[in-house]
Amino acid sequence: MRKRKNNLDERQEQKLLRIEHNGVWFAFWGLLVVILIQNVIYGMYEFRNIAGEMVVFMGLAIYILVDCMRNGIWDRSLQPNVKTNSIASLGAGSVIGLLYFISSYLKYQKLLGSIATGVFMLGMVFVLSFIALTACASIYKKRVRKLERHNDSDSDDVD
Repeated sequence: MRKRKNNLDERQEQKLLRIEHNGVWFAFWGLLVVILIQNVIYGMYEFRNIAGEMVVFMGLAIYILVDCMRNGIWDRSLQPNVKTNSIASLGAGSVIGLLYFISSYLKYQKLLGSIATGVFMLGMVFVLSFIALTACASIYKKRVRKLERHNDSDSDDVD
């Protein structure tokens, strides 16, 4: 396959990268919101209603995760530590717990049971998210060390 000539100057290339960046994150968060709303509307167990969105969302999420880890990138402003992992996990657990509470209450009209469902889901998602984030942080830190060793050995060869 032949590579096409790039007709953009450096400023235009930077603008295009910024536009693509914003578009990807708009799609990512938009898909997540659509999936969550459809789960509330159609019920948590109607996967066929969200299958297409879920495939695209998970594909995008896995691509971003793998490519960032491969390149030793975590985030612009967040650090891969226990505090950040706890806050992010609590946020994810709270959103899912609230959605399950609402869904359970709409189905069964039982307040206490719905609260129990929401709290249980909050706890489960918190624990699973925390474990996943901690594992990713560990992989990230190992990858950064490997990349730094590789860069150090390359700079030694140049001298």
